[in-house]
Amino acid sequence: MRKIRFLHTADLHLGSRLSVGGNYPPELSALFDNAVYDAFSLLCTEAIEKQVDFLLISGDVYDGGSRSVKANIFFNEQCERLARHNISVYAIAGNHDPLSFYRGLIPPPENVYLFGGEGPENRDVYDRNGELIASISGCSYNNRAESRKVHLDYKGKAGIWNIGLLHTQLEAENNYYVPASIQELIANKDINYWALGHLHQHDVLWKEKNRAIVYPGIPQGRDMGEEGCGGAVLVELIPDTEPEISFINLSPVIYQRIEIPVDSINKGNLIDLQRLIMEIGDELLNNDFCLQLNNGEVVKAFVVDWVLTGRSEVSQVLKREKEEALEFLLNTLRETFICRKPVIWTRKIIDRTGLPIEESILENNPIYQDIEKIAFFLKDNQEFQEELVEELGLIWSAGPDHEEGDPALFHLNDTTLKAILRQARQAILEELIGRREAP
Repeated sequence: MRKIRFLHTADLHLGSRLSVGGNYPPELSALFDNAVYDAFSLLCTEAIEKQVDFLLISGDVYDGGSRSVKANIFFNEQCERLARHNISVYAIAGNHDPLSFYRGLIPPPENVYLFGGEGPENRDVYDRNGELIASISGCSYNNRAESRKVHLDYKGKAGIWNIGLLHTQLEAENNYYVPASIQELIANKDINYWALGHLHQHDVLWKEKNRAIVYPGIPQGRDMGEEGCGGAVLVELIPDTEPEISFINLSPVIYQRIEIPVDSINKGNLIDLQRLIMEIGDELLNNDFCLQLNNGEVVKAFVVDWVLTGRSEVSQVLKREKEEALEFLLNTLRETFICRKPVIWTRKIIDRTGLPIEESILENNPIYQDIEKIAFFLKDNQEFQEELVEELGLIWSAGPDHEEGDPALFHLNDTTLKAILRQARQAILEELIGRREAP
């Protein structure tokens, strides 16, 4: 076996749109409308400049809910760019673009191989000198769900690298998206590199000498459930060493949920709150976080949810004039940050503030002290949090597909869970204080 280098991506969702909240001005239309396309174009540029041996796409090239001629033509054009540099593309169809979705689409260029759905297939890969360097196994979804454990039948060839493409949620009991477990993938010693897709967060799940299991993540997030910088992975397989896996930033638009503690605002003044948010926004723009993409490109915009937390007199204004106050802040922040580079586009402002509570009340009342102790205990109690997730899971699930619906509303992650606990504590305290002060 010789060293090989390739790019691994998944979940392009070409044709889908960004959820940015409200009507954005014309000057942002091209940026938001083309972000998903721009991320894939940048990926193809990376493939060419890094002179990779091939490109892997582990499902969901297209977005099933957004069938688009533009997306079809764009994908083919980018693959033609790769063909001019002798780079082949190996792809499987996922749950959002099953093989049934491809009927009627313009066929891709000859350098693209889309695996069939009857069962696992193998495709030999040759380098530019005609030497056999790898064998790729894959099986596409025929329809939006795939209950077969197709990965168990992936086979390798001796003396070369063997790669498995799989679009899975990696849950052994999940009959919608290839029921599989990480233990099953590790047990199949024929496969050196498992190129996974379906989950939208980058994760190197496991690796050892000559082997790895990897999710590349989504190249471009499309809503607050896909927060942070998206991208793909550059992989180098080198005999008798652990695979070298490098994350490549690709997202021209980054979603961020930013907490704004209002405790430092002494007066019930929206101007002071506005100033505080703007200061934190400037800190975001001065941060090196993902500002530099690959190929010298830079992030073009942040789409931000500002989450107001803590206790201050300004909470009274926010509660009393909720719609008017939040609309004032929303419009002011949008107008201010639209001129910055990168742009900060405020998607929404979420009020989770409360009125100040006198320390003497908390210190002298055993009930309040007990609430504080319980809240402190639960904040870092992993066992309780797992139980709570289990209890809330059915309520917060949008259906069998974790990608359906609005992930910001339905996907219960660690950040959302801690916010629920904080809000519950605050609501209990305010209710008890209200009863205490009632005549």
